[in-house]
This record gives sequence, structure tokens and C-alpha cells, in this order.
Amino acid sequence: MHKTAQRRKPMRIPDDMTRRRLPLWLAALALLTGSAVQASSELGSKTPYAPQQSADRYEAAPAGYTPVAVQLVARHGSRGLTKPGPDEAALKRWREAEAAGALTPLGVRFGAALQRFIAAQRQLGYGNLSQLGVVEQKQLAQRLVARLPALFAGSTPVSVLSSGVDRAVDSSRSFVAALQREAPQAQVPASWGADRFLLYFHRLDARRDTADTPARQATLQRSLAYQAWLRSPRLAELQRRIDADPRLPQAARRLLLGLYQPGFVDRLADPLEAAREVMDVRGAMAGLRLELGGEAESFVPEEVAAVFMAADDAEDFYRKGPGLQETAPVTYDMATQLLDDMLDRLATGQGAVLRFSHAEIVAPLVSAIGVAGVHQPLPASQPYDAATHPWRTERVIPMAANVQWDVWQGPQGRRLVRMLVNEAQADFKPACEGARLRPGSRFYDVAALQRCYRAAP
Repeated sequence: MHKTAQRRKPMRIPDDMTRRRLPLWLAALALLTGSAVQASSELGSKTPYAPQQSADRYEAAPAGYTPVAVQLVARHGSRGLTKPGPDEAALKRWREAEAAGALTPLGVRFGAALQRFIAAQRQLGYGNLSQLGVVEQKQLAQRLVARLPALFAGSTPVSVLSSGVDRAVDSSRSFVAALQREAPQAQVPASWGADRFLLYFHRLDARRDTADTPARQATLQRSLAYQAWLRSPRLAELQRRIDADPRLPQAARRLLLGLYQPGFVDRLADPLEAAREVMDVRGAMAGLRLELGGEAESFVPEEVAAVFMAADDAEDFYRKGPGLQETAPVTYDMATQLLDDMLDRLATGQGAVLRFSHAEIVAPLVSAIGVAGVHQPLPASQPYDAATHPWRTERVIPMAANVQWDVWQGPQGRRLVRMLVNEAQADFKPACEGARLRPGSRFYDVAALQRCYRAAP
């Protein structure tokens, strides 16, 4: 899972980790956007959703412009574990420690919380949308209508699509139900379908997924290339470099010593794996907060979690993020058809187009768009470092992560678009700087933006 050791000095777990500070790039983002950025919860892609900027800090649309369309691509809301494994392994290990009389007081409480979690997880079902996930999608819909009240004041046409996976389908239903309550005149469909080529492109299979158009044929080939990348020796070597971070075994030992007596920890065959099981459960507990009756006790020091999350960030950077300069765009080229579909709708689209998917879709889309300040591939000679690179899973692909394009139309039919990433204003790729309404504006001329993205590389 995690981070490269080559560019960071070794960190002494008892001392240096307790003084971890907010990364400079994140503090700068808070100043630029006015968002209430706080110290990380260190949950990475399992971070429950919260908008990353207050709507009252958005740039106002120019006079004479009216909202006419919005496009949304959203990850499903919070969930627990997608399948059994780390929860059962952690419980088995805990029971061994209990039988050996090797539990610490914190370990006793961890076992009780773990068993409550497993019971709640089984009742919910592995991989399913949690109650918190439902709330996240409902609130996302409420804020969308509140942001664009003029768009939803009448019989606004709404189209909906999902990946077809249960948690994405359930997210779409929760979102649409809330949208209908907030905008009762909107033309909301009674049912909708799924499109794996647009919203599940990371796992296309030629035997299952019929590529019956040139665009789908291209997406299938890009998906197969991506899946080959996941199996490639080069990615395996990057993973070995991440796993070789000397801070990981130190962090694992500190985590485990909080739960178990030293003698028990010393006898573990793979302490790092044992610690990762606890980390997986920790992230899943956050998603089942409402099922569990509130926040679970923290069984992992934040500074220890930071080490594991830095490694997770590194893994996801190379697996679904900007990736290597030498192999770009293999990790995000498969989002081309989705981006093209969004661009095609900019000039004439009306109403709301809502798409519900997964982290493996949102992250490549962010890179395919080339979101300024986030999409920064790195050369193989420069290992990813979560302390200095702006791509962080908790910022890019938390639960219910989303990309939204708000479109306004003004005099003579001119259209402008503003992009929000997790509800914070964001800039299109630097090459499209000339499409801005004016220097520093977050509004882009639609015609100029389309020309920019469709221009030959």
C-alpha cells in the first residue's frame, strides 16, 4: 500500500509524528478558497464527505447570465467494507490475544467495538451504501438546488445514470429523491439505467461489455491497457518501493502495542499485515458511523494513521491518479469517453445530468480534465510524496467525491461554465487559460474551452 521512503527523512514514531502539521499546499488552499480546512482525519479515500468550500465564497456569475445546465459525476456515498476479510482477520487475532491474556485496556475496548462493527456490517451487507452515505447524497442534492435555484425553479429536465453497482444505484436514488423534494417541478425520471463504459470503465471485459460504437471500442481498449498496467512489473516495482518505507513497520508496531502486550506483538508473523487489518476496519467504521450510534473511539493515533495514509495516497496516485510521466495517460485515458460526453453537452445541454460512480471513475476523470494544481504526473525518478504533492485521496476521492460543471447562458446565447471539485471552485487544465472569462475568473467561455480540449495535442 504506501509511500516512498527515498525523499523523506526517517521519522521517529514517538517524537516527530506527534508534531505533524497541515501540509503547506493544503493550508494555501484554505486561504485561496476560504474553505474551513482542518487537520486531516487520516482516512484517505474512506473520508466521509464534506464540501471543501463554502458556497458563499464562490465567484458570482456575471450580470445577465442565467444558469441553464449542470453536470454531476459523483462517487457513491459512504460504505463499510466491500467484502469480508480484514474484519474477520482482526477479530481472530484479537481473540488469540484475549485467550493469551495479552490485551491492553484499549485492546479490550477495541474488541468490543470490532464486534459491534462486524454485526452492523453484516446486517448492512458488504459493499452497500450506509446510512451516512444516504445522508451525504441527500445533502449533495440539497446544496445543488440551493446553489442554482433559478435552474430548478421550473420543469427542469433531469437525466440520471449509474455504474449499475448497488451502492452507486442506491446513491443515485437517494440523491434524486432529495432533489425531487427540493425541486418538486423538476422532470425527474421514474427509473434510469447504467452505463459501464462511462461509469465503470476501469473493469471492462470484452466478453461481457459489448463495444458497439467506435467510442466504446476505444474505451474498452483503454480499459484493457489500464488493467494490464495494474498487472505490470513496473507498477509492482513502484509498490515494492512504497512498501519499503521504513516508517511503516515502526507505525505498525506502535499501533499494535496500543492494543496488545509487547510479547504478543513480538510473536506476530506479520505485524504490518496485522496493523493494516486494523486500519481497514478503522476506515470502514467511519462509514458506518450512524449504524454504530456515533463516532467510534480512536484506536489508532492520528500520527500513526498518517504514515499508513501516506502510503495509501502513493498507491492510489500510481493506480488511479496522475501516475508516471513515462506511462501517462494509462491511469486516466479510459475517462476520455466520459469527458467527451461532458464536453459535448456544454454548448446546448439543458437541465441536470447526474452520473453516479466510484473512486476509480472520479480520480481518472480529474486527471483527464487536467484539473489545475491536482493533476501533476511525476517522473519515475521523483517518487510521489504526500507531504509535498497536492494529490491526496482525502481531497480528491473522499466518499461521495464529485465533479460538477455549472453552465450559465447570457446575451447572444454565450455560455460560461464553472467547475467545482468536491464543491470547491477549481480550474481547468492550464493549457485552457485563454478560455477564462477574464484573468483570475473561475468562469470559462464554453466555446473556447471546447476548442481547447478538442485541439490536437
